Amino acid sequence: MATLTKAKPAEWLGNGMGNTTAEWVVVGFEHIAVRKLGTRWAAIDTTKPAGNGGIAFADTKADLLNKLDGLAA
Repeated sequence: MATLTKAKPAEWLGNGMGNTTAEWVVVGFEHIAVRKLGTRWAAIDTTKPAGNGGIAFADTKADLLNKLDGLAA
């Protein structure tokens, strides 16, 4: 299974501003970010231009990690 490390912790932005979710990267492939976008999890290649880096999407983080394992095989 792919291993993640936290690149950025969750952060509270202040009253009325909400918060941000934590950001994760795949160990050994630090250019692949794993983020929760709305209600879904996404693996994004950060070396690609914005909007073109989507690698895989899933409803849960565990399902996304399984998909990433399938891509690496």
